[in-house]
Amino acid sequence: MLRDSATLEDVYRLALPQGTRILVGADRLHRVVSWACSLRPSPPAFPNLTGDELALVDVNDLRQLDARMRLDRVVQSLRLGRVAAIAVRGAVADNAISAAEQEGMPLFHLPEQASLLEIERTVIRLIVDRNGYVAARAADLQRELTQIELDGGGLHDVSQRLHNFVQQPILFLREDGQISASAGLDHLPEHQRQRLLSAVPNPTALRSWAASQSPQALSQAAGVLKITSDVDAYRQAVVCAIVAGERLQGFCLMLRAGEQNGSEPTTVETLVARQGANAAALEWSRQNAVGEVRERMQAAFVDDLLASEIADEQAWVQRATSLGYDLTRPHTAWLVDVRDAPDWRELLTQFLKSQKTAIPSSRRNEGELLFWPGDNPKSGRSFKNQAGELVEQVLAVAPRARIIIGIGRPEVKPGEWLRSLQQARESWRMGKSWQAAPVTYFGDLGQYQLLTALSNNREAARFFRKTLVPLIEHDKRRNAELVDTLDAFFHCHGNLSQTALRLHIHRNTLAYRLEQIAAITHLDLSDPDARFSLQLALKMRPVLRNLHPF
Repeated sequence: MLRDSATLEDVYRLALPQGTRILVGADRLHRVVSWACSLRPSPPAFPNLTGDELALVDVNDLRQLDARMRLDRVVQSLRLGRVAAIAVRGAVADNAISAAEQEGMPLFHLPEQASLLEIERTVIRLIVDRNGYVAARAADLQRELTQIELDGGGLHDVSQRLHNFVQQPILFLREDGQISASAGLDHLPEHQRQRLLSAVPNPTALRSWAASQSPQALSQAAGVLKITSDVDAYRQAVVCAIVAGERLQGFCLMLRAGEQNGSEPTTVETLVARQGANAAALEWSRQNAVGEVRERMQAAFVDDLLASEIADEQAWVQRATSLGYDLTRPHTAWLVDVRDAPDWRELLTQFLKSQKTAIPSSRRNEGELLFWPGDNPKSGRSFKNQAGELVEQVLAVAPRARIIIGIGRPEVKPGEWLRSLQQARESWRMGKSWQAAPVTYFGDLGQYQLLTALSNNREAARFFRKTLVPLIEHDKRRNAELVDTLDAFFHCHGNLSQTALRLHIHRNTLAYRLEQIAAITHLDLSDPDARFSLQLALKMRPVLRNLHPF
């Protein structure tokens, strides 16, 4: 709520012309101002003074009134008249400043081109209809800030305009405390500026303040928080929340000078902080909207490229460049999937941003598809380390998360990206089947690189169904372990004693199981060709999982 009485701060910030300087009394701006009156060049100079007026003095009019009259004596005389402050146009001698300091009289120096009559009218209008005047100035400031953004100025220009308006430093902080824009601190030495910025309210303090406000009124709330800094110039910060899309996005901070104090923000501080927060909300909403459109275009780029016959590679390179991608570099496909970590996509987004390179991406049934740019056109093995970093970051937040990352080989031409995707998909399937390590690189698959070529082969599927599927179905019906027995038998090179030991069963039990396998598959395990067929079918299991659920 606005107070009914105008103060010197209201007058200084809202009514006096730009370029007005405070010579004396920056710590007395809380004084109430009841009226404004100008010195007359003929007696009486100030008729009907009742106290708490703003006295406007033109040095030329003072000389016309009395050539021998000095400004320091005027200061002393007006102090006896109990005026709130004096504003002077013209030269101000040092003895006048000394007199103002001795009398405790706030003293303003007006620009030479200022019209005292216009200032008097403006100040009186502020006093008579303070709430209406403040609302009008708020609307004017809002229009200025909106125009700055429409002209593409951004938050840097907005912060500079607010600083010029209020003559106090302005900071725009993201919700995580990162400084987005600032103005008004350039006069400080670098070491002092850094100490001050490190001492402004941290994200925890800002979020706590926001949490203490009513959610419905948060966007209009303003508060005062302490600055714990050894830079004496600033001890407090006026804060307003930046709310966009009904979500807290950050904070607008206005730093208070050392001589200012108080637990509540002033009218002018509230006006400036609110308008700054509104401007930032508008700018960030626009950026988010542009970002969402850009993200859709980026996702569509990957989908379109993979679905197209690439006839003109240069056209795709140009389209990629407009989205921030560099298709002149080799790209390697990743498939990333995480279970039991609800916010893993946000973690992935943060991880990708930290890489400082544009990475084409799109969503797939298996998870998130990435095409990672690199410099080695022959191998993508080095990406295993980067994928390992991602795994560590996810596990640090969700220790029980199940992570599967499949990585293909790099491809130089955009038309060959689909091959890298197919390799990444096979690596992802193998990693999911083996469950040995979170990251699987296609180049490490060995013989399975050859077997993946059979994944869509009809004859391979027919061979697999005829050779191994009967055993798989038998195990499911009888809750048996014939497939595992066969796998262990080949692992031990057909040695019955070692196989029985590996399976923790009696040798006679093993012999019985092998007889069952032979009967079900109609294959003689003593026949080398039959053994090879069964071993090949076992190796094909991860590649042909989609043919039979097991």
